[in-house]
Amino acid sequence: MTFLENWAEWLPHLLQGLGTSLLLTLCVAGIGFPLGLALALLSIAPVRIVRVLSIAFIEVFRGIPLLVVIFFAYFGFPDIGLVISAFATIVVAHSLNLGAYSSEVFRAGILHVGAGQREAASSLGLTPWHAFSRVVLPQALRAVPGPLMSFLIMVFQSTSLAFAIGVGEMTSQAFSIGSMTFDYLSVLVLAGIIYAVLCIASARIVARFEAKMRA
Repeated sequence: MTFLENWAEWLPHLLQGLGTSLLLTLCVAGIGFPLGLALALLSIAPVRIVRVLSIAFIEVFRGIPLLVVIFFAYFGFPDIGLVISAFATIVVAHSLNLGAYSSEVFRAGILHVGAGQREAASSLGLTPWHAFSRVVLPQALRAVPGPLMSFLIMVFQSTSLAFAIGVGEMTSQAFSIGSMTFDYLSVLVLAGIIYAVLCIASARIVARFEAKMRA
């Protein structure tokens, strides 16, 4: 069989794994981005201890390699009586990582809104909470979609780490095929092409979206 015939045979299995990769990405985004926003708000809270704890959390999870977090959750949690599935482990570990990194984007977006906007809201009689929720936060959120979408592409790429604990995403499927055929090179090239096509296309969409937002 030629390599094209092999690719045609392997493609359905890789696409099945791709579905798992995309599902992981969506689950992580659904948890990680709200967590990032919450951490951003806590990092600028008026209470010092809250700021210190939130910034410490952010720095810790930005500093620890994601694979270490995955192993800690998967192999360490059972030692304290907490057993979760491999899929849930990946979602939790990635969400903590994404929350830590995206918090800086949200924080920058919030701080980007000038003091004049806050003063104008206050002069209209809005309470500090209403000024923040109705004036500051909406403007901040309009400034962050581009960077957050870039983070989402990186999350999709890093779902390949799920292979390390046996989640059947695309890299795991590629290695399974390689172990049966001993043709690791061809199947990994095919998986790499799929990753590259999706990520390059997504990056182009993000670039156009950011250009449109700036126009």
